[in-house]
Amino acid sequence: MAAVGLTSVQNASWSPADQPVYLRALAAGVLKLRFRLAPPILPREGAAPKDHKVKSPLTAEDLKLYEELRNTFQGPLLKFGAVKGMLDGTVDAKTAAMFEPYVGGGTGITFWEQDDLNNTVALYDKEGFQVLLHAIGDKAINMALDAFEFAAKTNRTSGRRHRVEHVEVPRRADLPRFKELGVIASTQAIFANPDATTLLNYALLLGPERSSRSNAFKLFDDAGAIQAFGSDWGVFDFAPLKGIYYAVTRSTAEGTPTGGWYPENRISVETALRHYTRDGAYAGFDESIRGTLTPGKLADLVVLSQDILTIQPAEILKTRVLLTVMGGRDTYRNKDMPQYVSSRQM
Repeated sequence: MAAVGLTSVQNASWSPADQPVYLRALAAGVLKLRFRLAPPILPREGAAPKDHKVKSPLTAEDLKLYEELRNTFQGPLLKFGAVKGMLDGTVDAKTAAMFEPYVGGGTGITFWEQDDLNNTVALYDKEGFQVLLHAIGDKAINMALDAFEFAAKTNRTSGRRHRVEHVEVPRRADLPRFKELGVIASTQAIFANPDATTLLNYALLLGPERSSRSNAFKLFDDAGAIQAFGSDWGVFDFAPLKGIYYAVTRSTAEGTPTGGWYPENRISVETALRHYTRDGAYAGFDESIRGTLTPGKLADLVVLSQDILTIQPAEILKTRVLLTVMGGRDTYRNKDMPQYVSSRQM
C-alpha cells in the first residue's frame, strides 16, 4: 500500500481476531499506514441481522467493547469510532436492492427491515458513533438515508458524518439529501472502469437509465455532497492513481470506449485527487491533522514521477510513486528516487 502512495486507510471489516496483529505491529513501530477500523454494527451477528430481522434490539451495554476501543485507540496510527452495516448485495448478483426490477426480473434483497435499521442507527448516533452502511441499489441507499434522517431527528444530533458505502445506483431525487443530512458518499473510483464485466453484465442488468447514474461521481459533486474515494479492497485494486484515471476518463486502460462510458459523469483530476485526500480525511474526522499539505499537520505526502494535474489523463497510468512519507518517515522509496533526497529536506 505504501508503494502505491497510501498513508492512511479505513478498514470497514475489522474483527476482534485481527486486533492482536495490529497491536503487535503498533508496539514494534512497524506500521506504515494509519488505520481507522470499523467493527460490525451488530456485535453478535455481524453487519446484518440473521434472517433479516433484529430479534433483540441493541442496548448501550452491547456497545461496551466498541466504546472501550474508541476511548483507547484515538490515533494517529490506530483509531476506532465507526461501525459498519450491510443493507444489500451487489448488482452483478442481482442482490443489490432496487425500487424497479432488473432487466430480466427481480429487485434484489434488503438485509434489514427499516424499523430495525432506524433504531439501531439511532442508538449508535446517540452514543456518538459514525455509522457506515453498505448500500448499492437505489432502494438500499434510500433506506440508509431514511435511517440517518430518523437518527438525527430522534436524537437531535448533527455532525456525525454517517456514510453510505459504495452508493452505486442512487435515485436522482435522493442526491440532495446527502448534503441536507451531512451524509458522506463513500465511493470507489475504480468502479468507473467500463471493463467487460461492467458492460456485459452490470450495465445490462441495470438498463440504460440506471447505468447513466451508476458510479456517476459527478452527480454527488454537483449535489454539493462530500465524497470520499476508497477502493473496496480486497475485491478491487487499492492504487489511487488507477482510481483517479478511471474516474477522470471513464475508460479502460486501453482507452475504450472512445470518449468514456457515460462521459458526462467524468470529473477532473484535481477533483478526484481531493476526494482521495482532503475528503478522505474528513470522512475519518482527521481533517485537522491530515488530508492537505498545511503547516502543523502530520507529514504525510507522496512524490510522483509526473505532475498528474498537467499531463494528459492517459499518462496517469504511467505515473510512478517515487516516495511515500508517513509522519515524516519514509515508508516507500522507489529505486529511481535519488537517495540524497530525504523527507527531512522536503
